[in-house]
Amino acid sequence: MSEQDATYFTPDNKMPVSLEPGDVCIAASYSEGEVDIRRNSGAGRVLVYDKDLTLKGALWTGEEGLIVGLEYCPLARALYVSDVSSQTVKRFSLAGDMLDSFPAMQGKPFGVMAAAADGSIVIGEHIKGEKFPFIGGGEIYHFAADGALLGHYGAEHDPGKFGFHGVTNMFLADGDKTAIYISETGKRVMQYDLAAGQQGADLFVLDDEGEKSTAGIAKAPGGNILMATVYGVCLYSRAGEMLKEYDIPKERGWSAVRLSADGTAFFAANFFTGRLEKRALDSGKIIAAKDTGLVYRLASIAEIF
Repeated sequence: MSEQDATYFTPDNKMPVSLEPGDVCIAASYSEGEVDIRRNSGAGRVLVYDKDLTLKGALWTGEEGLIVGLEYCPLARALYVSDVSSQTVKRFSLAGDMLDSFPAMQGKPFGVMAAAADGSIVIGEHIKGEKFPFIGGGEIYHFAADGALLGHYGAEHDPGKFGFHGVTNMFLADGDKTAIYISETGKRVMQYDLAAGQQGADLFVLDDEGEKSTAGIAKAPGGNILMATVYGVCLYSRAGEMLKEYDIPKERGWSAVRLSADGTAFFAANFFTGRLEKRALDSGKIIAAKDTGLVYRLASIAEIF
């Protein structure tokens, strides 16, 4: 039987799917009608691909909104799914079952999530604004492994092109004591000291005159930083030196990036085209690729390991 595409998995066609090491999960909110970036929310859906990017099935959150964040916590053996519109964070077991939600994680426009080694979860508010529909504090929240709130922090932001983005992409460094983050379409790569509860100096700032903007970041070996820059993906040192610019099709929309669990490759996704790629970290050679057709939906990537 030929592989099914994303259109096969609809709210009326749900079936079980389990999560296995090597599987790749992507944000894939389901909506019908003409594609429009202003109206791209719908039924909460996560598509599950195997290591070769063959589609296996879908997880459903039971919410209406736009999934923005995915994070796998190996200690809890659970996949976290955040929806910025419904303001919910759901969890799934490796068997594909929805677990009980943590009450303290609900009711905020959460997006990016990062799992610490102790099983705690750091989450960023995707939105910073006071006018509907862009209402949010843009803060960073830290939750214990049992879902209890450990603290929240008023992080700085980069207004970027649109002005309402808060903490939109992030990873943990320095033994999970530092959150390195960006505000989408900005220029700053910022850091917040979670242990001390204070803002740190910017790691670096992209050239104001260049076309590159911050869109997605991920931890890379040696303390380096992978960055989706809207028109491609680059590897930077923590001091801001560009170490490599990958030969990726120069199409606007590259915004999600994730290092593979074994550290030898990275996943990149284009929000505008729905293109998903896995490439070798050293050479940039394509290992696997998929045109998902998910225009204006593919906002996050997580790998099960």
